Amino acid sequence: MTALRVAFASGVRHAADYLALLAADHRVEIAGVVEERTAGDRAVQDSRAVADRAGVPFGVVDDVTSVAGALGSPIDLVVVCAEPTRHARLAAALLDAGLDVVVDKPVATTLADADHLVAVAARTGRTCAVVNRTHSPALRRLRAWVDAGHVGLPRHLDLEFFASGAHFATSVERPELVVDRKLSGGGEMLNFLGYCADAALYLTGLRPIEVHAFSGALFLDSHRAAGVEDTAVVTLELERGVTATITLGRVPFAPGGTPTTSSIRLLGSHGHAVADDDAPAVSRFGAAGRTTIADDAGQVAAAAYLRHVVDAVLAGERPDYGIGEARATLAVIDAAYRSTEAGDVVAVRQDTVQQNASVHQDEEERV
Repeated sequence: MTALRVAFASGVRHAADYLALLAADHRVEIAGVVEERTAGDRAVQDSRAVADRAGVPFGVVDDVTSVAGALGSPIDLVVVCAEPTRHARLAAALLDAGLDVVVDKPVATTLADADHLVAVAARTGRTCAVVNRTHSPALRRLRAWVDAGHVGLPRHLDLEFFASGAHFATSVERPELVVDRKLSGGGEMLNFLGYCADAALYLTGLRPIEVHAFSGALFLDSHRAAGVEDTAVVTLELERGVTATITLGRVPFAPGGTPTTSSIRLLGSHGHAVADDDAPAVSRFGAAGRTTIADDAGQVAAAAYLRHVVDAVLAGERPDYGIGEARATLAVIDAAYRSTEAGDVVAVRQDTVQQNASVHQDEEERV
């Protein structure tokens, strides 16, 4: 079988993790990493370091679409792992060049950029996959229980997503990639809210209609100094009167033994169910107290999704989560920021570029 040739466009954020996960797939050959010359010395150094650690070629390019020439081989799929404010521009250029892409989250930092990507993907017919957590085993189990009717009709969801500040120095390549708006585009709502919005849509098949959000820099000096939020509480009204409450943030200490911890409680008409990304886990008790040993849920979900993307590309099919789904999620994030500024409930800006039929195709069966 011919290997899927995968290249990385920038190695600034999450690239080392995704590269290792893809390299472990026997169907994939990592062609190398390229970085834009205009991205600056720090980005070039970071991307070169990722390539050097993985032992793959590295190139500096004036135009990211010259990735194949820079690496000296044909490319089947490009993974965009720049800082978030470059995601949409790089992805659009690569799609226009006739390449399939996987984009790190968030796919864009503005709704206008996401809409542009939807249009480019539709016009070119290329795959625009976006990293997400909908392949989390815990979330998939909960969806199966909903589909089986074990909890009846979904009525309300409580979702939590926390990153531990104790892991900030090791789980984030550079703090400014999260707190500097020129690089990140926003704070922790832009960073984390998408996971929770994805989960709500995945479990119910219902579009968010309105959003009310409160946010602030409650814990971390780095966020306070940069003027971005470290925590937020977001409430959603979905179609058919279903509601969701989301609590998220980067806090001094989060439960669990991994950088992030998340849980979902779904209340149905006939029961409730809980999905916990930290379960199953083992607790070890010793002189230093209790230590929780668990798989990193983010790594598990990313590995499952990237395998799915490889499956889909090799089969000539579209992944089950792409730019349409990512745009729907970014609309929730956009509404959350507008709600915070307005201090009131705001409407979610629905997609005017396409109907996102794939998101809702089985809505009737599930709810």
